[in-house]
Amino acid sequence: MRLRVRCPAKVNLHLEVLGKRNDGYHELRTVLAAVGIWDDLLFETVPTGTVELTVEPTDAAPAGPDNLVVKAARALASMGDRTGGAHIVLRKAIPVAGGLGGGSADAAATLVALARLWNLRREPHELVSVAAGLGADVPFFLVGGAGWGVGRGSEVSPLADLPAWWVVLLPGPQPIPTADVYRALDPRALDGKADCEIYQWVEKGGELPFGRCRNDLQPTVVKLWPEVGERLERVSVTEPLLAMLSGSGGTVFGLYRDERDARRAAAILAAFRPLVAPLLSREASLLRVSAVEG
Repeated sequence: MRLRVRCPAKVNLHLEVLGKRNDGYHELRTVLAAVGIWDDLLFETVPTGTVELTVEPTDAAPAGPDNLVVKAARALASMGDRTGGAHIVLRKAIPVAGGLGGGSADAAATLVALARLWNLRREPHELVSVAAGLGADVPFFLVGGAGWGVGRGSEVSPLADLPAWWVVLLPGPQPIPTADVYRALDPRALDGKADCEIYQWVEKGGELPFGRCRNDLQPTVVKLWPEVGERLERVSVTEPLLAMLSGSGGTVFGLYRDERDARRAAAILAAFRPLVAPLLSREASLLRVSAVEG
């Protein structure tokens, strides 16, 4: 049997870094939203019990043991009564190391698909626990839609679906390693203060307070990679609802009320090869496993 899962990207509409935790990670508060740019994964059992990964195109991401797909498969196999084996084909469309969560989405899709392929009857909370051990963003993709992340960002609560907004994404010319960004953070620049207006919106809903949305990693990324700041300025000229760095970068995005406004902005930003996509509802972004014939 062969199975297929499509997994979306994400953007952070808000990202607070409140300080460093005792475990060495940083305490975060973040609003995540699924975006309609998709990686595609195919799964097939192999008799050897090994995990084999093929990436298409071959230069899109490494296919070795450090790929989160391989790590997710091995973590899930360790939970079973037998060693699972699989051949996995990962067709990449989400830019790598761009703050869009592509690797995390791939890992979440792997957990969902292999749990079915290997007939592992696991409760949802068990997959969430494994997902959190793989990376801070992985649990979000088991939730989908819009989510509120706390702790390392891996403790995710679902939020009501956002309006039918669209984003224009400008991926950077080079990957930006998340670890490098956090190492470069100046702790003196982190005030440790939570934004009460964002918290009120999380609790009560209503219009997202765009003026209070921020990404506390953005100043560090712009300082180290000035071209990120240049792209942010170009996005801001198109008058979006919000212009921001996603995650630790280097993708910047503009948020727009509808597809027409997004397409208009993308035409202005055509030199940067923008990606245009909708924000996704929870239903539209769920990781669905389907059987593939042949």
